[in-house]
Amino acid sequence: MSTPWTYAGSPPALSHADSTVTLVEGQTFCLSGRGGDFVADLPHGLFVLDTRVLSRWELRVNERLLEPLAAAPDSPFEASFVGRGHPAPGQADAGIIVLRHRSIGNGLRERIVVRNHGLDPCSVVVELVCDTDFAGLFEVKEDRVRPRTQPPRYETGPGRLTIVGGRGSQTTVSVANDYDAVVGAGLVTWRFELAPRHERELCIEVGIRLGEATLPPRFDCGDDAVASVPAQRYTAWLGTVPTLDTDAPVLAGAVARAIEDLGALRIFDPDHPELPVVAAGAPWFMTVFGRDSLLTAWMALIAEPGLARGVLETLARFQGRDVNPATEEEPGKILHEMRFGAATGLALGGGDAYYGSVDATPLFVMLLGELRRWGLADEIVTRLLPHVDAALGWIEEFGDRDGDGYVEYQRATPAGLANQGWKDSWDAIRFADGRLAEAPLYIDDNPQLT
Repeated sequence: MSTPWTYAGSPPALSHADSTVTLVEGQTFCLSGRGGDFVADLPHGLFVLDTRVLSRWELRVNERLLEPLAAAPDSPFEASFVGRGHPAPGQADAGIIVLRHRSIGNGLRERIVVRNHGLDPCSVVVELVCDTDFAGLFEVKEDRVRPRTQPPRYETGPGRLTIVGGRGSQTTVSVANDYDAVVGAGLVTWRFELAPRHERELCIEVGIRLGEATLPPRFDCGDDAVASVPAQRYTAWLGTVPTLDTDAPVLAGAVARAIEDLGALRIFDPDHPELPVVAAGAPWFMTVFGRDSLLTAWMALIAEPGLARGVLETLARFQGRDVNPATEEEPGKILHEMRFGAATGLALGGGDAYYGSVDATPLFVMLLGELRRWGLADEIVTRLLPHVDAALGWIEEFGDRDGDGYVEYQRATPAGLANQGWKDSWDAIRFADGRLAEAPLYIDDNPQLT
């Protein structure tokens, strides 16, 4: 009979793997479990320009998944994961410990260190299972991913696996400086012996091409992470924002986290990388939203007025010029949502930008006025004044539909937002009895409107 001293089954797990680790770098983000794996049936993966370029990324040692022990964020775009192999029957502990250090930015780099903490030599088989579906961000977020009519094509070569999808998009998994790896369709395998107290390091790079655009990776196995573009940008950000000296640890922690989050939410237009813009939120809305970006930049003026300048100049470049009911564009109107690069077409209405916002245009005018009070250079204010005039023209001509001095809205396309204020979810505006309110809404004529 088994006793605590003779039990030969599997030991109980030491931790749970149901939490999510999120990394963000510009318009690249990554969602994984606490062990570092992407589970295909969950909204996990590596996303670049709103496309899931890796949907499965599982590390196995000796044919079994690792047991996660710890996950630690090193920066907004880097994290370390610690896991252990499974003990042999009759042993209480595992001799194999695996460290994974992940960095993301236009792709992914992962360094894997396998250590033998046991007293005996051991044979190790490391398998990396990888796949992609090139699903759109909202397909994943809303659990609408369906099998593709044409499954991805796998191309293999020495130390390299390329997964090719529709429209020429491809994900390339490369094994750096380690050509004894065996590469198959969706699987990279290493086999080696580890002496006691020894370790072996593996390094994998993931490169991305979306359509005709090959994206320069921010990290590769030959680079020092400190010298990378994300690291330099983040270090410069931390050196720019003011510091807080306080004896209240809760306040100090809140401010430090806010500064870190603001730095992580910055995205950069590929055509104007010198002007950071605040994204609406991680991970699903790492793009420009007029209302969200304007309000966030306004509230962050005390930390970094340069964010407001970047938001204003970016929104001014894409200010509405024509009347287009499909995207709700109108002359002088400030956009609601915009997508860069390969993500174009994902905005509401199917274009690069969607303009269905009733308050982004007034907020644009207000933020420039506020930023001028904070000392924005006169030449920048002068350059933006024509855009302010156009915005004021939209408020008077298109915004105030009935000439009563108030701005009204009603969507011009069934694909647009029914509610175009701050509460813009389809079910956000209701009557007191819970019924959905439908436009047009007249508060004075309906006291039941909440």
